[in-house]
Amino acid sequence: MMAPRLSWRFTQSYALVFLLLQITTLTTADNSSSSGNVSSLYIPDSQTQFAINLPPDSDDVNIYLTSPDWYSYTAIGFGDGMAGSLMFVAYPASDGTHVTVSPRIGTGDTEPPYTPTVAVTVHDGSSIQNDMIVANFTCHSCRSWSGGGALDLTDIAQAMIFALGPNLPITSDDPAASLRRHIGYGHFTMNMPQATGGGIFNVPANITTGAAVAAIGGGDGIQNDNDKAATAHGILFALIALAVAPFDLLVAGTLKRWPVVHAVTSTVYTAFVIGAFTQGVVVSREYIKTQGMTTGHQVLGLITVAALFASYIYGFALGWIRHSAKKRQMPPPEKSKLLGEIHTWVGRLIWLLLIINNGLGLQLAQQRSTFIIGYAVLAAGVVIFVLPIYFCIWRCTRPRKHKEEDASTQLADLYNHDYH
Repeated sequence: MMAPRLSWRFTQSYALVFLLLQITTLTTADNSSSSGNVSSLYIPDSQTQFAINLPPDSDDVNIYLTSPDWYSYTAIGFGDGMAGSLMFVAYPASDGTHVTVSPRIGTGDTEPPYTPTVAVTVHDGSSIQNDMIVANFTCHSCRSWSGGGALDLTDIAQAMIFALGPNLPITSDDPAASLRRHIGYGHFTMNMPQATGGGIFNVPANITTGAAVAAIGGGDGIQNDNDKAATAHGILFALIALAVAPFDLLVAGTLKRWPVVHAVTSTVYTAFVIGAFTQGVVVSREYIKTQGMTTGHQVLGLITVAALFASYIYGFALGWIRHSAKKRQMPPPEKSKLLGEIHTWVGRLIWLLLIINNGLGLQLAQQRSTFIIGYAVLAAGVVIFVLPIYFCIWRCTRPRKHKEEDASTQLADLYNHDYH
């Protein structure tokens, strides 16, 4: 009678011990996935995660990041600002599958240059996975770097920065690839003592541990950003090439009897160009490739703007010469007709250069091919629309030109007869 009871009690005790062991195992597994020797930050707004591990007895830093691949790049940096920060920029490799990690030391609020002296090893598993860029890499001997920067290994709130690139295509194996200005950035902190020891390979997914997002602009999370100067530069020059310039040329051809109208439109035209050009100079300072003002877009732009400004001054001088002759009831100088034709054709050439240079600017800005093709189609449409109008103006004004030339000749003959 006692055996069944003992057996039942034994079974209960065994079950209780087994249950406790299972709970202990689950608890241990949960703790190992959410803490350990990793400081990790997850940003829900951008589905981006950063994690850092500091292996013992080493100056290396293990870094893990993942972010949607619609961002052209994802970057993490040590420090509280771009100037002097050691940054790591991850973007798709040329095959669209692997990942390029580029170490860069910032020089200010401009595109950071590639720093070849910083050694980085990209580990297996770093790739584009399910529309996410995943980068698992080690930076060797980079707990301090040139320029005086260093990680404080005792800091429980080490300052960090991150950035997300615009939705533009970048696929390159070149660690010095050009980067467009970020569309979002932020500041956060990481717990260095918590990140010290062990390895980084067991990164907690979509969990923040030992890290905190710093307040930005009165709130937490990502600070939206855009390149207003580049946007203004592009829009203004597109408006100039597709509307302002052809309209000024039409006015110059149809309203020659009222040169003051052309003077107004050409002044507006020149003011637009100066404003757009100024924005372009501001943008040029932000990027490594354009800081020397040596790209094809910049060189052609400088030539075009200089030619436009010279043509503007030249046009006013020519108008003043003709007006002075008319005021004295004298014919304009014989060479004024040739000078006027030169002024007209220079204006047309400037318009053509503006259209071409806008296309070069879109390529320099790494815009999508569909956008560049769309601009080319629109520009071709404007040219096709305007050329017949120019031809009609030329045909209609030819008889009037001959009459004016005959009148000028008669006036000159009268002048010579009376005074010689």
